[in-house]
Amino acid sequence: MSIPKADPHRQRLLAEALQLARQEDTNNVSQRLAAIQTDLQRFTHKVHRQPIPAHEIPVAVREAFVEATVRLVPYQDIGGSNWQGTLSSPTLEHYRPDPLPTILQEPTMGSQLCELFQLSDDFASQLQASQQQVTERLAQQKRIMAAAMTFFQDSSQGRLKLFQALFGPLAIPAEIIDYIHTPLQLYFCLPYKDGKFYRSTPDISLPDQLSESLQSFLHQLDEFHYQKFDRFPTFGPCHPAHINPDWCQALAQATGDSPTDIARVLSRAIGIIPTHKMEAFLIHDVWGHHWQYLCTQFASDYAILKDCGQPLHAGETAYTPDGPINCRMLFQVQGDQVELDPPKAHLFFHGEVQQRLGLLFTHLIAEMIADAAEFKFVWDNPHQADQLLSSSVFKDLPTKLDLTLADIDFLFLQVLRPLVEIHLSALEETPLEIDLLREWGQVGVDVSSLGLKTSLKAEIAALYQIFFQEYNTTYLPTLTGEASLFTDIVSNLLYLQNVLNELYAEPINKNAVPFQDLLLLFVGCYCSSDSYADFWSLDDALAAYYWPCWHLLNTLLNIQY
Repeated sequence: MSIPKADPHRQRLLAEALQLARQEDTNNVSQRLAAIQTDLQRFTHKVHRQPIPAHEIPVAVREAFVEATVRLVPYQDIGGSNWQGTLSSPTLEHYRPDPLPTILQEPTMGSQLCELFQLSDDFASQLQASQQQVTERLAQQKRIMAAAMTFFQDSSQGRLKLFQALFGPLAIPAEIIDYIHTPLQLYFCLPYKDGKFYRSTPDISLPDQLSESLQSFLHQLDEFHYQKFDRFPTFGPCHPAHINPDWCQALAQATGDSPTDIARVLSRAIGIIPTHKMEAFLIHDVWGHHWQYLCTQFASDYAILKDCGQPLHAGETAYTPDGPINCRMLFQVQGDQVELDPPKAHLFFHGEVQQRLGLLFTHLIAEMIADAAEFKFVWDNPHQADQLLSSSVFKDLPTKLDLTLADIDFLFLQVLRPLVEIHLSALEETPLEIDLLREWGQVGVDVSSLGLKTSLKAEIAALYQIFFQEYNTTYLPTLTGEASLFTDIVSNLLYLQNVLNELYAEPINKNAVPFQDLLLLFVGCYCSSDSYADFWSLDDALAAYYWPCWHLLNTLLNIQY
């Protein structure tokens, strides 16, 4: 693995693209971004298109590829082929997953693949167990969603009752509630924009003034906050605590699932989208994200990401070359004086940054492959491409450089904020101070001492001084000036997107093993262990080994392509 360093020309182009991604979309901005993308396409790895013996392919690549292959069956079940609703959706109607050969659906396919790719018996057992877990989660979600959808009859009043059971007793006009649903997901479509409802048809009457609770609800739909990450893959407003508990209990009696499981499943399976933008979200969410929730470990990273904006606590743990280090280990008490351990502080900072960036990488990868899944509609239906709404300039490419740059520009500092933002006051104590003083008091330290408290504040200030120095030296989020880790991240993303774009457009016979869908599943499976390390090696793995793995799979099935 080699991390592609940005030469001055590429770095200048990426810096300009980042600046343009921050600006309002205009014709000039779009044209310049497109020109930059064209220039940047030549910065890519050479794709290897010759067979390679299985034993010469890295084990991690073989394992991810085999896992992705067995996930093709649940992938098609998770998607939106069987959808219905009160609105029509031309994009969902014409979206088709890759044809799936019958042989790939055989129960013994997992063991055959492990033999072909020379994988261990232990991995084969783990694969079987994980596939069983996916099957069970899929069945549970179908069961719960079927019960939820049939609990009220399909009428405007029935939809209102369902909406209120999920989101609380909001005084929303029943006749404006539309929806699209699959056996696994439900998306309410509401005619709202800028925190207000609009009249979608002349016969709909809207209240002159919205209630305070409904007005607040509408504003929250478009606001970013970290807690939404805990509701991956919809990132929606359906919070488990807000679901009617009596209704949950009734669903539990109908399905045999616990009320806790029902609330968890519903909070991740139900979203709200603005009606006028529904074609920009449906494929992206239905086909792009939901399989990631059931078939990868992305959800666990998002669950951690939701808390990344919280202030540091004593138990915050960084995994370093010297082993785990938590915040409490950075300080020692000697009498009424506190001493900081600078070497440990350095290790902690870099370990914590790496972990937090790993969570960011999970988000970037999840969005990138959801964008590529969405692009499949354009690829298969070029004459209907205008029906797919997109905020990206690069509608004709699987990946979206402008959206990716906007995401990393916004989230890079957000995930690092607790390490580079300090709030020390003589009048109140931070969560870290509260934790440390409580723990020291439990072991007999006199934590009422003003000298101890003052000393602790001074050492926390010294800790953040170290953090600031390391941040300024290594992690500044800029593409101008000296190359930094941020430059390496953006450069690596460019190589990754370019190789994915090239592979996705391979001229593959539709009678062969699925190529495009399998490509996206492979990325998801490959990045489900150590997201930080996997991010840096993914572009190399795709360029060097995806085609050879796919070729090997076709030989097993005796399919000509």
